[in-house]
Amino acid sequence: MRTFPKQVHGAEILSVVEPGEGHGGIADGVVTSTPGAVIGIRSADCVPVALYSAASSKAFIGVVHAGWRGIREGVIDAAVKTLTASGSGALRAIVGPHISTEEYEFGLDDLSEMMNVADRSVAGQTKDGHPALDLGAAVAVMLLKSSVAIDYRMQRCTARDPRYWSHRSEGDVERFALMAEIERRS
Repeated sequence: MRTFPKQVHGAEILSVVEPGEGHGGIADGVVTSTPGAVIGIRSADCVPVALYSAASSKAFIGVVHAGWRGIREGVIDAAVKTLTASGSGALRAIVGPHISTEEYEFGLDDLSEMMNVADRSVAGQTKDGHPALDLGAAVAVMLLKSSVAIDYRMQRCTARDPRYWSHRSEGDVERFALMAEIERRS
């Protein structure tokens, strides 16, 4: 059984105890420590983030859909707090493919707000010289503010790489999925 939430670009986190629990519930992150519970999020241009425990004797995992609205609302911090409150200990992250700064034109007012939420490193320019948001930098800043070590950052742009779908560049309605599971041990 799997749990995929209905994503709304917010900061709600589902905690899964039983496999399949919460499937279709409203959230932009899912966490579990239950072996056999498959959790996932869907993404196109937003940033998929996998979280996992590094030092705990019990395994903990989380998946987060981090778009600019979710980042602004605190989705990464909410997932980290949910995991650490459950006893995960130190967390690590893998950051998946997402739209690049060069392809992500962004309004100045919203960009200013994102710089206040994260820091100035999230501001950039598109390939045409327009103001842009660096979603990858915003995720990295928020992970580091939450004391999460980043093990890997996939540097692939969903708008330029034909292996991915992009709502912003192509208007695609398809999504790719980030799924995670703690294997059952026999």
